[in-house]
Amino acid sequence: MTGNNHTSTPASPQPGPGSDAPFDRHEYILFIIFIAILGSFSSLVNDMYLPAIPAMVREFHTTPSMTQLGISATMLGLGIGSVVWGSLSDRYGRKHILLISLGVFVGGTLLSLFSRSIIFFNICRLLQGIGAGGSMVLSFSIPADRYTGKNLAVIMSLVGALNGFVPAVAPLAGGFMTDDFGWRGIFIVLLVIGIGMWIWTTMRPESLPPSRRMPPTGVKGYLRAYMCLVRNHPFMTYVLTKSIAIGLLFSYISSAPFILQTHYGMTPSHFGLMFGANSLALIAGSMLVAKLRKVRGCLLYGGAVMCVGALAEAVILWLDRGIVAYEIAIIPMLFGSGMVFSTSNALSMEEGRADAGSASAILNVAKYIFAALVTPLVGIGDIMHSTAVVFIGIAALSGCFLVGVSRLPASAAT
Repeated sequence: MTGNNHTSTPASPQPGPGSDAPFDRHEYILFIIFIAILGSFSSLVNDMYLPAIPAMVREFHTTPSMTQLGISATMLGLGIGSVVWGSLSDRYGRKHILLISLGVFVGGTLLSLFSRSIIFFNICRLLQGIGAGGSMVLSFSIPADRYTGKNLAVIMSLVGALNGFVPAVAPLAGGFMTDDFGWRGIFIVLLVIGIGMWIWTTMRPESLPPSRRMPPTGVKGYLRAYMCLVRNHPFMTYVLTKSIAIGLLFSYISSAPFILQTHYGMTPSHFGLMFGANSLALIAGSMLVAKLRKVRGCLLYGGAVMCVGALAEAVILWLDRGIVAYEIAIIPMLFGSGMVFSTSNALSMEEGRADAGSASAILNVAKYIFAALVTPLVGIGDIMHSTAVVFIGIAALSGCFLVGVSRLPASAAT
């Protein structure tokens, strides 16, 4: 375990085990941007697509549910891609696997432009998701190859802050593109991004040298690597802590349109503005991690703020208070969530460094599983009350795991 390095500052992080080169600020900034774009692929392929759904229903003469299957297909592809590309990158290197996964993404996106039926389009979406899964999983493992401890947490916090803008901006950009160019305009932009990242990847160095790769194995070897990580108590504690926090975030995301627009009477444009403004709290929480010293302490503090905000929000929803009260509670909940996301990412990858690709796959798949299980619960019955109950349940579960984090041995903490 090499995670007890607290000597560097966010302005001058030192290279980790994957590099012995001196610090280069220009390269560091480019690295942050490169990783941030990779990490945003999962949001880009879904969030930009949302405003185009009604137009696609009309063009393909189909139902909204069939068109929404494109989202499900992408999520399935992201899960499959995370598992496949993560394990392969531990054995064959990050760069080659990233190039292959980006190639799959570009191919799926290109084919989607020629769709004449919703079924063919959804198959293309599955390919898109499988390819984007490589970008998503490697956006965690590549930083873990190069940085450790606090430096890794700084990387995760900066990348998390940059990625926080994507869910806020992507639907707005997708709406404008749909109005002006139709749904294919969105996919042309995604195609350009995919090709651009493929070209950029060819110019990037390999972050995992052959001496640090896992030996090629069959299916049993892959399963053995995953089982070792699942049995790693500190690793799974951090993974599940993040997954629970992601469940809270998705519960908020899925309930907010109905609460703010249907219950409080906001217009779609006003909702978009408020939703984007709220995301700034998430970004601020991620950025704060880069300024603080103790990574695990940041996780505990952020988790406490998140839980208190969620409980306060639950009371406000249950008692049906006004929109001002709703916002007052949601801001600290999202701020604390931003701290939890960045720190749990760093701590998880620190624990799973030996199999960083597989560790990243577990980290990403677990959060989507938990989000998928929790999100539908907010729509059961009265959404104000059901959301309040979900928030209370998640806050209680999150509190239990935060206690578990606080009891981990010092050697397991960054």
